[in-house]
Amino acid sequence: MLALEQSVAAPIGSRILADMGADVIKVEAPHGDFSRHWDSHVRGRSSHFVWLSRRKRSIVLSLREPGDRAIFDRLLRSADVLIFNLAAPTAASLGLTPEYFEQQHPSLVACQITGYGRNGRASHRRAYDMLLQAEAGLLDLTGDDQGPVRIGVSISDIGTGIYAASMILAALYQRANEGKGRFIDLSMFEVMTEFAGPNLTAFANAGVRYPRIRSRHHNIVPYGIYACSDGYVALAVEQDSEWQIFCRQALSRTDLAERADYARNEQRVLRRSEVDREVEAELARRTRAEWQECFEQLGLAYGVINEIDAVWQHPVAEDLELRATAVLADGSEVLVPRSPAERIFGVTSRGRVPDLDENRRQILEELSAEVPG
Repeated sequence: MLALEQSVAAPIGSRILADMGADVIKVEAPHGDFSRHWDSHVRGRSSHFVWLSRRKRSIVLSLREPGDRAIFDRLLRSADVLIFNLAAPTAASLGLTPEYFEQQHPSLVACQITGYGRNGRASHRRAYDMLLQAEAGLLDLTGDDQGPVRIGVSISDIGTGIYAASMILAALYQRANEGKGRFIDLSMFEVMTEFAGPNLTAFANAGVRYPRIRSRHHNIVPYGIYACSDGYVALAVEQDSEWQIFCRQALSRTDLAERADYARNEQRVLRRSEVDREVEAELARRTRAEWQECFEQLGLAYGVINEIDAVWQHPVAEDLELRATAVLADGSEVLVPRSPAERIFGVTSRGRVPDLDENRRQILEELSAEVPG
């Protein structure tokens, strides 16, 4: 598999496939993937790059230089998959188009990731994570009346990479049955509209626009972050039967359970302010630990709001063996979160994180080519 990639969206897609066993050759420009330089938190290496790049091999190629382009084309001929997230105009100027792949590499599965599509009025625009959160409406759904708040992780990048990996696997399955490759034209914008899907559907059919709510669900009540006497708890009452349990057994508020205008979720959403006011008042009477024990006993859905250090030490992380290690090019061992693919596919080897151009000679030897020198 070839990965002409940088930053996050394509690299997370190719790393997922690497975790499943793909041999991923990471093609980098002479200056390297710019995520290599975002920080130095992992023994002088970037935490983003280490997280994204284990189990890959690195080669530097300048695709506008004829010799390097020839190497790239030879690598393409031997590859099953290409994933790339160059800017749309740059990819087009390099001839990396559906027509090129269909004519020159008809069995290849090629996945191009763009911000706003290969063509169209926004194809030229730079596409970074928060910008897609904004354009696709996610920031209209976060924050409060003081303004939007960025979702705290790179959801546009990561969501698109996961989508890319799943579509590549589907295309490989299709190729096994039909004998033809496929060009996958995937934009971050359309992936983000999946995340906003219920809201877009409500608006398209009924003109509904949910208000921006900082710590609550837009169309389920009660569902959100609530203050206890000594901290916060995340609570989700998704089913009307759970509302009855919550009112009668957790809150000891039969009066709320018996209110006909609170019986169904749609009614509670319409009366959000008064329902939340009642819930907030009750939860403020007891500690977070007391509510956690109560919800646990009743089988209600809740979440503890963990800081990042608590997540690393979380009992579920221990149960699922999610604390793993990778190896840097100098042989030193570093800690990484184990991916779901590594756990599910039983990967026990430590992923190696390549230095820039580290595998050039090996890759070229595999092509039976001389190292340019």
